[in-house]
Parts: sequence; structure tokens; C-alpha cells
Amino acid sequence: MTTSDHPVYDPSAIPRVDIDFMNDTHNDEIRLVNALGRLITACQSNPDCGETEFAAIADALQEWRDHSHAHFARENELMREFGFPAFPVHSGEHEAALGRLDALIDAWRTNPDIDQLASFVLEQWPQWFENHVNTMDMMTARFAVMQGYQP
Repeated sequence: MTTSDHPVYDPSAIPRVDIDFMNDTHNDEIRLVNALGRLITACQSNPDCGETEFAAIADALQEWRDHSHAHFARENELMREFGFPAFPVHSGEHEAALGRLDALIDAWRTNPDIDQLASFVLEQWPQWFENHVNTMDMMTARFAVMQGYQP
């Protein structure tokens, strides 16, 4: 488990892809998730964690959700523009990830469970993120560059 002294995901460990806007978006996502992780771990270590902290977590979740929707929309646009052959698979991963995030936020709003949230944000998401960037995003960026992508 992470503590407030350790990020959910070390920014220096983010795999770099061949397109800068994707790297910048990944860095922004890590910043958001690490901020959310700090809120979660602070709440877990505070027996008086309650409504005020839960509201801050809900706001951080919404900011992450909004960022993720924009993030995935831009990648999907890139894939369509360059005719990426694995578009259905990659965009399908985006849809599934957004579905999990939306379900998590809905669950948090109806019945805040800090341990369930921590499991997703601190354990499940970092593994998914690293795998997604190392596979889907890496191939997408490389393909777009080979097809003539210009920043």
C-alpha cells in the first residue's frame, strides 16, 4: 500500500511513447492520480475522516474522470486519423477503463468505501495504466509516427 510519502505511480517510471502530447497527457494523469492517492491514504490514516474529506475525494475523482474522457477521446481521434488497425481493441480498452472509473465514482457517491477505492486507485489502476501505455499507447504512437504524424 502507498503512503502519503510515496506516489501511487512514480512519474519517472511512466513509459514514454513516440508522441509528446500523449506523454504530457500521461504525466497529467499521474499528477491527478497521485493527488487522489494522497487524499485516500490521508483518509485511511485518520479515524475522523468523514464528509469533508469524502467531498474532496469526490472532487478529485471527478477531475480524474473528466481528464480521462478527454485523454481517451484525443487518442481515439489520433487512431482514427491515421487508420490504426487495432483501433477497436485500443478504443475498447478506453471504454472499459471509463466504465470502471464511472462505476467506481457512482459507488463512492452512494456508499463511500475508502478501502474499495484504495484497492482500485492504489493497486489495480497502476498495473492497468503501465500495461496500457506499454502496449496499446506505445503501438498507437509508433504507428502514427510511421504514418507521418507531425506535432
